[in-house]
Amino acid sequence: MQKIIKLVQKASTPEKKPVLERKHKTTERKDGSLHFLITCQSGLESLVKRDCEKLRLEDIHAQDRLVKCSGTQKNLYELLVWSRFANRVYLSLAEESITDFERLFAVCADIDWGAYITGRERIIIEASSTRSTLSSIPTIQSIAQKAIYGTMNTPNTTSGVEVHILILIIDDIAHILLDVTGEPLHKRGYRIEAGEAPIKENLAAALVAWSNWKYSTPLIDPFCGSGTIAIEAAMIARNIAPGLMRHFRTESLVSHDRTIYEEVKKEARTKSYPSGKYTIIGRDIEPEMIRIAHGNAMRAWMQDDVVFEVGNYTESSITDKTIVTNPPYGNRLQWVDLGDIYDKLKREIEWGAGGFITSYDIGKNQLANKKVLNGAEECRYWYKKN
Repeated sequence: MQKIIKLVQKASTPEKKPVLERKHKTTERKDGSLHFLITCQSGLESLVKRDCEKLRLEDIHAQDRLVKCSGTQKNLYELLVWSRFANRVYLSLAEESITDFERLFAVCADIDWGAYITGRERIIIEASSTRSTLSSIPTIQSIAQKAIYGTMNTPNTTSGVEVHILILIIDDIAHILLDVTGEPLHKRGYRIEAGEAPIKENLAAALVAWSNWKYSTPLIDPFCGSGTIAIEAAMIARNIAPGLMRHFRTESLVSHDRTIYEEVKKEARTKSYPSGKYTIIGRDIEPEMIRIAHGNAMRAWMQDDVVFEVGNYTESSITDKTIVTNPPYGNRLQWVDLGDIYDKLKREIEWGAGGFITSYDIGKNQLANKKVLNGAEECRYWYKKN
């Protein structure tokens, strides 16, 4: 601990800062390519990897809740604009085996921070440690922050543009990551109002992707709530980039290239398909939720692609449609006759197509399933295999 205190004291006095020899594995390549680390909800890794493959990124590797890859500055912007299933995109600045705080300090101080920030920003250090020697999160944060500010020769500040840096240590491998995302990627910008138990936009998109929906077939969400699944289905069908209407933290960094960024957004606009060619229905028993869903669809510019209507699922019959839904689980939302609802859902999907997510015990059935988290709640996605 004495060594740690000395390191912090040295970092507070820049003129006494030691000259560090570059020994760690840098993530900057000779060909100018960048390394990215993408986080996602458990169970969505394969979909995030598929997005990366579509963008022709390189060195793609998926593991639990993470996807690593590499590419160009343009690829970075494409990831932000086109990532439909991810949570955040980080720029990986260093990666090395670290088992002591001295080495953590050295690696953080050795990064060329001036290539990304001016030093006048408010730097926020987040940290996570899993199965690693360095386990004290407050100490990891303190050491990293002192190293960065000491390198930049600027005082710590509580004002200015926020810059978030994540120190992710897994099995003694430290990843020094710069958040280029800002608000999580599931926040597309259209959902201002929501119900009591809304599903995140990226998970809603995943349910649509897993359903193997054929666009020529009508799609229905009989428990649409604020309309997220139906809106995401319309965006997928029309190939609308999910990040097209929002801003990202990368825009405030020194490394930001506005010309390339605007080029990526312009290209994304040209790749969208015309409206009005798909049948997508959102239905809910509550008129207020239908009002909210309409508003969200208008903000997403999907009001001509989705029909929202009031309806009671137990009193309707769904045939010749793909069902994709997030029904009540009986936890946060109380519902009578949940068993009858799920028996009906199982029958209609077994006879038809689609799937639903729930933590409710639906009993024996012929559907396939996969484990997935809805927020912090462990659920299963039940679907009909094609």
